[in-house]
Amino acid sequence: MSKKTKIKIVWKSFLIRLFCLMVFPFILYAGYIGCKLYKMEKNMVEIAQTENEENIETKGFIQTAKTLIINDKIPLRDDGNDRTNILLLGMSGEGYKSQYLTDTIILVSINNKTYKSAMLSIPRDFYVKIPKTNNYHTKINAIYTFSKKNKSLSSSESMSNIKSVVQNITGQKVHYYLTLDFAGFKSVIEELDGIDVEVKDDIYDSKYPGPNYSYETFEIEKGFQHLDAENALKYARVRHIKGGDFGRAARQQQVIAAAKKKTFSLETIAHPAKIGSIIDTLGEHLRTDIQLTELPAFIELANKINIYQTTSKVLDAWSHDSLLGSTHVKMGGVMAYVLVPKTKNFKQIHELSENIFDLEKIKRKEEEIKKENAKIIVVLERKKDYHKIKLSINNLGYRPIFNPNIKNLPTCPSENTLISVSEDPKIFTLDDLASKLNAQVKYSKEATEETLETMKKTNESFDIIACLSHETLDYFESQNEKKEDTSSKVQDQSIIDKEGNVLFKKE
Repeated sequence: MSKKTKIKIVWKSFLIRLFCLMVFPFILYAGYIGCKLYKMEKNMVEIAQTENEENIETKGFIQTAKTLIINDKIPLRDDGNDRTNILLLGMSGEGYKSQYLTDTIILVSINNKTYKSAMLSIPRDFYVKIPKTNNYHTKINAIYTFSKKNKSLSSSESMSNIKSVVQNITGQKVHYYLTLDFAGFKSVIEELDGIDVEVKDDIYDSKYPGPNYSYETFEIEKGFQHLDAENALKYARVRHIKGGDFGRAARQQQVIAAAKKKTFSLETIAHPAKIGSIIDTLGEHLRTDIQLTELPAFIELANKINIYQTTSKVLDAWSHDSLLGSTHVKMGGVMAYVLVPKTKNFKQIHELSENIFDLEKIKRKEEEIKKENAKIIVVLERKKDYHKIKLSINNLGYRPIFNPNIKNLPTCPSENTLISVSEDPKIFTLDDLASKLNAQVKYSKEATEETLETMKKTNESFDIIACLSHETLDYFESQNEKKEDTSSKVQDQSIIDKEGNVLFKKE
């Protein structure tokens, strides 16, 4: 045998050993994870197959492992512009009176090309119409419970109702959903050996829900903290503190980001048993319509997301740029605290959702409105609570004059109308107000000439006359003007009665 042949044999033997050393363990790893994922899918298969619009066939164990080994990815559903929206829902789960109330509602949006991500939290007290009912309304966190209990629907059919509500609120199609209960959340955090978060302020809540309808105290100091499973859940749920439900929504986003970071860390990935335990936990407590064949693409996308560049927004009330206001409605004989859009429509929320990857676009529009510096007058035909109406319009970003003492003003129609009386129409302002007030815009030459003549005589100058309908004025009057006390019994009132029936109002 020649020396050259011997060298070839040695190299071939070395490469085979190297292949076995590097590739075979990976095959075993993929097989192990594939087996775990296959079992997980079997627990969720009924929901997944019923809900999945594309009806992707469930694969067997061999195909599952093969998918992972050869990295055969099926692309995720999107909106046609590389954006995938995932609805995250958190509920208490079995053993709790309100096991199906979705107190955590977050729309996660991911750009499949840039790997930008965004989280938009929708508060549990958002007052919405129940789908497929005769104009029944309730809080959004009760939609899933109402569907399961009152309509005798399957889990996936009930889930389609809350998806429909979220799509209506945000203007975004929901491509997938994920639900996780308290037990599953705690188990995952335990498997991750806890998470690390930065607590923004000292927290002290003496009314944190305890066992058997009791209260206990939860407190934690400001600063970087390592949270075990129990404290991570409390940190995500505590609400009788500064910020109330809105602060809680922000902390929930923070916990999700911390869990994502820990899950994809080398510390976790390097331990197959830990990954397997997490998958087992998810199989018991997580429900989703993400198919197993889509999972490789989903995992790859999740791994590439930079959590430090995630946009986080909470739909809230009380701040100058909030999109919601609060009021009280009577549901099932009980006065309930609810949140409603400031403008009686979802157009502002649609705009936020649409531009959540580029919030500068909204800022640029606001700057143009500021440059126009439009002078607006509001004409009220009958006596109203001017203070509340003025406050509501101020909260939309405008400071108009009410019922000015000017003659020859154009006659206001009964519906919401903006009449442009300026020689140089304030386009950005008109477009923004029309959207917020759901108003029509009129450019009346006749009204303009007459009004301009009046302004010359009275030394008054204005650009837009806002005519608001009685219905809109009543809506503005109904909104609370002060922050709600986080210890309020009305705010703590459950949306379900002792028998688990959802409280609702027919409008």
